[in-house]
Amino acid sequence: MTAPLEQTRGRRTRAVDSVRLWAGGTATALTVGLIALAGVLVSRAAGVPRLAGDETGTLATGVLAGYAVMWAVTALLLTGVLHALLVLTTQPLRMFRWVACTLVALPAVAPFTAGGSRAAELAGALINLAAGAVAGLLLLRIGRVALHGRRRPLTLVVSRPPLRAGQAGARRPRR
Repeated sequence: MTAPLEQTRGRRTRAVDSVRLWAGGTATALTVGLIALAGVLVSRAAGVPRLAGDETGTLATGVLAGYAVMWAVTALLLTGVLHALLVLTTQPLRMFRWVACTLVALPAVAPFTAGGSRAAELAGALINLAAGAVAGLLLLRIGRVALHGRRRPLTLVVSRPPLRAGQAGARRPRR
């Protein structure tokens, strides 16, 4: 592994950038919550019956908000799982891929067990698949950055006025 290692009482542990990991996990939670919200709204606009609504067909904002919050909390829980794997296992990113794939498959299949219309089942499965896949892929990338410590220093780019011919350091035009 190319991860930096530290010696701790005879044990080798990885240095994990937990601030970067949890900042990325929070951003992922926000993104996944918005994806779930957008997916439900698009489905409702397409005329999918009984998706995040009540029996009369009106949009239930409490159910809609709860669905988006559920996915955001799921992304934060996945961040916790990723953090534990980064600290405790020898191949954390490979293990997280398996965990994320399993946790994406479960909610993608769950709408088919609810017993609703076929359109609502399909829309729910696609929304869950999209939200879960985005959460898994973003967290995998964030975990890779937090583990390997690819930090780019912050640089301030200042634009300079162009140099005129005759000033020191000015370029001459090509002939």
